[in-house]
Amino acid sequence: MTIFSAVDYEDHELLQILDETPQEEIEVRDLNGQRYIACGWKNSKKLILRGTAGNNLGAFAEGPQIVVYGNGQEGVANTMSDGQIVLHGRVGDIAGYGMRGGSLFVKGNAGYRLGIHMKAYQDKNPVIVVGSSAGAFAGEYMAGGTIIVLGLDSNRDLIGPYCGTGMYGGAIYLRGNFPEHNLAANLSQEILSIHELSDIMPYLEAFAQYFEYPLENILETPFTRLKVLVDRPFAHLYTGFVS
Repeated sequence: MTIFSAVDYEDHELLQILDETPQEEIEVRDLNGQRYIACGWKNSKKLILRGTAGNNLGAFAEGPQIVVYGNGQEGVANTMSDGQIVLHGRVGDIAGYGMRGGSLFVKGNAGYRLGIHMKAYQDKNPVIVVGSSAGAFAGEYMAGGTIIVLGLDSNRDLIGPYCGTGMYGGAIYLRGNFPEHNLAANLSQEILSIHELSDIMPYLEAFAQYFEYPLENILETPFTRLKVLVDRPFAHLYTGFVS
């Protein structure tokens, strides 16, 4: 493993040296908001970050495995098409914007507009798992993929207002109670038994493993699956549309 300290480099120097380092495992210590790390990477490198990762961590990435021992700022996993990001902290706004594949696991809270414009692409199905709560507009204009919000160790509402606004594909899974008035009108709700969680069980198991959280504690509370009632919610806006 190759180890760097972020304080030894200017931001652009750090990005360049990380891009050019051939080793498959890299660790960066003392991170303090440096942006665009692993942006556009198309490789299978494992990147361990200690500190706060700045905007657009892993944006447009395809393949890297990134573990952050700290928080992430805005745009983490922006338009990522493959790979994995595991955050042992919280994440800012628009995490998972336009994700087409890969996975994002967040131990703590997520900010506003989590997973907006997510979309499945060919055989890829993006997944976001948030351990605590998510802010307003989670899943806005979501076209595919999976968002899971667990509400663990949190005294905040599970989701903020306007969850699923404009959503027309994919699914959102909410663990436990949530304010129903925060849901968009175009969503159906289905409470699932533990035997109906097969689609998301691998992600719950992975979350429990990554963050050393007992899986049985996660499963002791029911999940609600949100899906769209109408897959063309904006059809009425188009002249001449025939249902």
